[in-house]
Amino acid sequence: MFANYNYDNFPIVKVTFEEGPNSNIEFEQFTDKWIELYDKCENFTFIFDTTSMKNPEYKYSLKMAQFIKKLKKRDIQYLEKSIILINSNKIKYLLDGIFLIQKPVAPVYIYNILNGNIDDINYIINHSETSVSIP
Repeated sequence: MFANYNYDNFPIVKVTFEEGPNSNIEFEQFTDKWIELYDKCENFTFIFDTTSMKNPEYKYSLKMAQFIKKLKKRDIQYLEKSIILINSNKIKYLLDGIFLIQKPVAPVYIYNILNGNIDDINYIINHSETSVSIP
């Protein structure tokens, strides 16, 4: 699977992406786990680590925008914020495209790990009254 969810520090959920997604099924597995978090009816924060992603297909950007649109129809948004760790301009451009098509459901912080340090990320997390150290 191209997205590995780590719930060890819930309500902080870290999602580490590998190469891909390589199929619609992998993408659906990723979004199904996201929906499972909403079904718990508890607030949470995402940390998306995209630093291992290689050449994701553009069509999944469109699918992600459609998924966000579907999420917005829910009465309650449990996602408080997302922190997206990047190290590539391609991923940044894909994210910009997604959020141009569909605004996010919660604040999003895109953080280029090549240009900053981990303390900045912890600062963002701490301002949601939750702290965690990111390995």
